[in-house]
Amino acid sequence: MGSIAPKIQRIILYFANYPKIGKFIGSILAFLEVPWLEWISFKDKYIRPGSYKRMMKTFTLFYSSRIIPLNIKIEGSPSVAPTEEIMNIIRRMPAVSIGYCYCRTKYQNCNNPLWTCIHIGTAKHLDELSKKIPLRNSSHDEIEKLLLDANKRGLVHQLLTSPNSNYVYVICNCCPCCCVMLKNAIQYNFHGVVTPSNFINSRKEELCQNCGMCVERCHFGAISYTNNKLGFEEEKCVGCGLCISSCKNKALILKRRISIIRKLK
Repeated sequence: MGSIAPKIQRIILYFANYPKIGKFIGSILAFLEVPWLEWISFKDKYIRPGSYKRMMKTFTLFYSSRIIPLNIKIEGSPSVAPTEEIMNIIRRMPAVSIGYCYCRTKYQNCNNPLWTCIHIGTAKHLDELSKKIPLRNSSHDEIEKLLLDANKRGLVHQLLTSPNSNYVYVICNCCPCCCVMLKNAIQYNFHGVVTPSNFINSRKEELCQNCGMCVERCHFGAISYTNNKLGFEEEKCVGCGLCISSCKNKALILKRRISIIRKLK
């Protein structure tokens, strides 16, 4: 399976570049997500113990996520609304629903809310999906409140995509203790599973009091606190903004990644 999966991935990604085919493939893979995750857990527990990492690596060949920044100050811009990018996506969709978080329900490693997944698409698509998983209709106001609460709880906004980043099928508010994508990216160092946002942490040293509050908010180990001084590893920062929203001295901001700006030139 390890040698066949990449070939299948290349074939799927090739056809997924065509919009109609891509949307169809994305819908099929989205419907298969939960059964596939259940099969991975079942096989690891009952058939072949220890196979979780290998099978999850295959799973992440077809699924990935993209980080969305929170409501924080951005260099060169007044602010990003708590949900500006997410709300722009939602407003372009014919219908929106809220569903339960599969990962949090499955692993139960925290006390965060279960109904935090935002499903988007057509009314017909969501109606079909509701036959397989619990969904309820929602409004833009409710979505915005949900995202604000997620920020306070330290949850990371993620766009789940399949088979490529053009086809978003659910917007999640994730905790790394339960989320399949975040947990695998951090624990197993699966590169490409989680795509960072277009921004990165930047610190104004003259305002920073080295209180260390931001360290607890960083799920990715990008910020450290040693000998009463903060350290920062740029390569680990995904630009989620959780550290910025906890900084009482406004010493942290997000700035655009230089690598992204260079690509645009």
